[in-house]
Amino acid sequence: MIQPNIKTIPNTKSLRTYTVTLTYPAFRCRYEMEPDQTNFATMTITYAPNEVIFDFPSFMAYLRSFENVPISLESAANRVLDDMFAHLRPIWVRVYVRTEREHGVVIEIVAEHGRLG
Repeated sequence: MIQPNIKTIPNTKSLRTYTVTLTYPAFRCRYEMEPDQTNFATMTITYAPNEVIFDFPSFMAYLRSFENVPISLESAANRVLDDMFAHLRPIWVRVYVRTEREHGVVIEIVAEHGRLG
């Protein structure tokens, strides 16, 4: 089960617009249609914080909670986007997922919410 227990800490620079990027090259979840198979991808999350920022250890635990969940990468990207927006209320957030498949096929997913600038 996905654990959206993302802890937050106050943003001491909330009057300044800046972005934070986290790249997680070991994102894993189960194939939605074949739950015995594992989906591997790189997930990059970029956001412009508002009044709070994420607590890194709790956010990593949240991303690891996807490992045994049967969910498509598209749904995972949108779930992360929704959970980040619900917990952090950032100015803007983008979730980018990239995976390489057999025969050189590359799948890229971008989910975005808010407005930067």
